[in-house]
Amino acid sequence: MKRPASTLAVLWLVLAASSAVADPPQRTEAEVQKYTAEAKVLEKNQDYAGAEKVYQKALQTFPNNPKLLKGFGILYQTELKFPESIAQFQKALRISPQYPGVNFYLGLSYFGINQDDKALKAFAAELKAHPNYMRAHYYSAIVLESLGRNLGAIRQLTAIVKQRPNDAKAWYELARVYREQAMNAFEQVATLAPDSAMIHALRAESLDADEQYTAAIKEYQMALKLNPDFPGIQAALGRVYFNDRELSQAEAHLRLALKEDPNNPAANYEMGDILLSAGKPAEAVSLLKIAAPNIPGFMPAYFDLAKCYLALGNLKAAQAALIKAAEANPNSKAPHYLLAHVYSRLHEPKKQAEEMKIFQELASKQVAADLKRAAKARQADQQANH
Repeated sequence: MKRPASTLAVLWLVLAASSAVADPPQRTEAEVQKYTAEAKVLEKNQDYAGAEKVYQKALQTFPNNPKLLKGFGILYQTELKFPESIAQFQKALRISPQYPGVNFYLGLSYFGINQDDKALKAFAAELKAHPNYMRAHYYSAIVLESLGRNLGAIRQLTAIVKQRPNDAKAWYELARVYREQAMNAFEQVATLAPDSAMIHALRAESLDADEQYTAAIKEYQMALKLNPDFPGIQAALGRVYFNDRELSQAEAHLRLALKEDPNNPAANYEMGDILLSAGKPAEAVSLLKIAAPNIPGFMPAYFDLAKCYLALGNLKAAQAALIKAAEANPNSKAPHYLLAHVYSRLHEPKKQAEEMKIFQELASKQVAADLKRAAKARQADQQANH
């Protein structure tokens, strides 16, 4: 059946009108990019009024473009016009609820006007849509810390350092929050139990960390006097005496600590090291076998274990322990030097040469680092004297 001419005319007009209104996506994106680039140049030159006019003009043509709305919101945020920036971000989210970064910048604007709950809600929305948006984790932690919610801040910062182990800024904030948390806990103990074994033990730990061993020993002894059954006190005293190289006192307390907890990794290492130094490798080896695998990344336990095996004539076991020691600390040259010696005794010259090469390379790096530090120290002295 033939269509009426009037119907065909109407269809033609509709198609013509739609083709005239609808721009191709590539053209739209190109124009939006042009506006955005122009505004950013003006913003960089601190011509904020000019940049605002560019965004206003662009939004007249593309009123529902989330990229333009986001850019305009960030511009307002840079100018500290937080309510205006919030309005732009909210428009963008109504059009595209998960547009990357918009919830994050919305959270920053709420944080700028001290609306912390709304800021956290916006950061959470960003992280729900984009879990690896590290800046949202970071500023969530900052807001939570300002609210005194340190455990929440720790969770956010831990998420960052798991993804970015070399993020010094996140590690710094994490250290600050942990320090604040520890200080708060210390103050609570001091208030609730001002002259208890607990407060003396906490003081001792702090002094031990600062290498004030004599003062730390006095505090631990006071804690022991107040509570002879205080958990871990013998191991703690043994550690301080060990660090202060008072080995006979250390041994006495470490033996008591190992009766209390035979699997304590640190006490096993310290006791094993003392016995090895005293020429008792057969006694030391069983202790170091407990310590080495249970202190992650701690090279000396495996190194001492290897020395025990060498003294006992077990070259293959010494080799295995030294390989573990080198893995625990790839920058330490000592395991490679001793491995070269082991391979020499095992009559494996190729492996001996390889280990000596690694040892020499690490030794050269250490010399270069020492020279660099010395040069920096001299430069600092010269600047201080001018």
